[in-house]
Amino acid sequence: MAGKALAAIEHALALAGSMTWEILWALILGFALSAVVQAVVRRSTIVALLGDDRPRTLAVAAGLGAAS
Repeated sequence: MAGKALAAIEHALALAGSMTWEILWALILGFALSAVVQAVVRRSTIVALLGDDRPRTLAVAAGLGAAS
């Protein structure tokens, strides 16, 4: 009984490790791109693009969010 439980825990940890390894590159790439954008794009530019609640502004924000 304890052997089955340990085997199940080992299997679950192996799956979790495998999934983490598979998505790690995407996380690193996403954080790197976000850092580059934050370093390059000025805050005033973002405020100028997204400074109000017009439909165009919401569409731009949705597009930028989808792109990220």
